Amino acid sequence: MIGGIELGGTKCIVAVGNSPMDIVSKETIPTRDPESTFSQINSFFAKYNVDSMGVGCFGPIVLDSSSDDYGLILSDSKIGWKGVNIFHELSSVSDNVRIDTDVNAAALGEYTYGAGQDSRIFVYITVGTGIGVGVLHNGSPYIGNFHLEAGHIFIPNEEKIEGICRFHGSCWEGLASGPALIHRWGDNVRDFPPDHEAWVEEAKLLSYGVINIISNHSPNKIVLGGGVMSQRQLFGMIRLNVNSMWNDFTPLGPLSSLISEPMLGKDSGIVGSLCLTL
Repeated sequence: MIGGIELGGTKCIVAVGNSPMDIVSKETIPTRDPESTFSQINSFFAKYNVDSMGVGCFGPIVLDSSSDDYGLILSDSKIGWKGVNIFHELSSVSDNVRIDTDVNAAALGEYTYGAGQDSRIFVYITVGTGIGVGVLHNGSPYIGNFHLEAGHIFIPNEEKIEGICRFHGSCWEGLASGPALIHRWGDNVRDFPPDHEAWVEEAKLLSYGVINIISNHSPNKIVLGGGVMSQRQLFGMIRLNVNSMWNDFTPLGPLSSLISEPMLGKDSGIVGSLCLTL
């Protein structure tokens, strides 16, 4: 039996299965402080005999499996978690733990079983508590000196919006993540009608980042997931913006094919985490 953990900034999904698409049991727990979060994680897995474990975790996190710091969270992107070593915390659950970023795991899930199949260059963007970007080249996550943190690219800020990123202020995540939306428009933004100005502005901010991704990686497919993208009207608005901004500079093909929703829905991350065991 294989185990998977999608450890996000707000919630943590844990699962066991016979394969990534044959999940036997799944549970969602809140991501609180490390001690209480791992207590619940360990309680879930105590009921099962897990041969190997895949973890998609928020970062920045050390992904070099040859390093003594493998699995170490390097900053307080989630307050109270800097210095926590995910690999060590899970050693009692399995002695075979594979870790990647949460967005790389989601990308892997969609590439293997969802919307990213047959894509040579595949990009998964999650827009939720933060903004994360996973880029797969022939199914393998692109990692340079460190894993990508493309949610912290800088984009035009014509309205001089106050960004909320504690590290970079008005970066992409600071302007267009879920908490940034609430900071700008109020907690009831989720109830705004589809044609509200808030979604027009959000689509524009997201489109700036997508254009940067297209410029840098020339992907075959871009999937946008995460809680903010449950506002499905954003997809059409982003495609229109990208078409206008790119201005036929290079052929992009049908934008309805290039920029799409995740086929696995909310399960992209946990399926991808289970895929890490393979």
